[in-house]
Amino acid sequence: MADLPMHYAPLSPAELARYFARIGFAGEPKPDLATLQQLHYLHPLAISFENLDPWLGRCPLLDEAAILAKLVDGGRGGYCFEHNQLFLRVLATLGYVVSGLAARVIVADARLARTHMALQVGCEGRAWLVDVGFGGLTMTGPLDLGLCSEQPGSHEPWRLEQHPAAFLLNACVLGEWRPQYCFSLEVQTPGDYLMANWYVATWPDSRFRHELIAARPDRIGRHALLNRRYVRHFPDLPSQETQLASARELHELLQDVFRINTTALTGFEQQLDARLFSPGAT
Repeated sequence: MADLPMHYAPLSPAELARYFARIGFAGEPKPDLATLQQLHYLHPLAISFENLDPWLGRCPLLDEAAILAKLVDGGRGGYCFEHNQLFLRVLATLGYVVSGLAARVIVADARLARTHMALQVGCEGRAWLVDVGFGGLTMTGPLDLGLCSEQPGSHEPWRLEQHPAAFLLNACVLGEWRPQYCFSLEVQTPGDYLMANWYVATWPDSRFRHELIAARPDRIGRHALLNRRYVRHFPDLPSQETQLASARELHELLQDVFRINTTALTGFEQQLDARLFSPGAT
């Protein structure tokens, strides 16, 4: 087992087994590229990106036990800090050399604060960008950081651009290259993520407080939810959009399509109704 970066504890054999069961991994794990690719593919298909906690006024806990209890044992999803911290611990426990990075998400040509967590993984003599928690366009496989040309993906092609101070990540959606985020290779500490997590979960204008978001890829496309708007995306076909009509319909979608266990969220459906389906809600 490789030394774990940033004082994260390794997963116990029982915890690792529960994680593998959660994502449906049944192989013999080795610190090689084939295992990295398989884990990176299975994780986002099984564990959704979702921001239910900030939307409900709760700041997600980033301690190791809380993330394991929520994403693995509790049947919930989470956002980047939760997904990628869990994945970091899994990979390092298996023997990969892994470190945490920070990225600036690009929205409408604006570069936001460095509030996204991604990973750099060393494997088979190469450095790889790994990210299982980006949301609507979560990667489903690692990208070679030394290859600044188009790289195929199971859902869409990706391309890295290396600039003097940073990398720029692009995704090709229906033939159009779209920038996703920029990042450097400066290693982040747990304190960096605690600060960013607190900011995006509690800042009064944070979209995570005001917009209900969920995303999950599957084997043929992607599912995306923004408030009452559900979109089914396909790699080479027009997307299919549905406006949800009730809190019950939305709640069932979160449970059945996004596979999010909401049983521990007391009064959740009432919150959906009050905030998204009451007169004047958007």
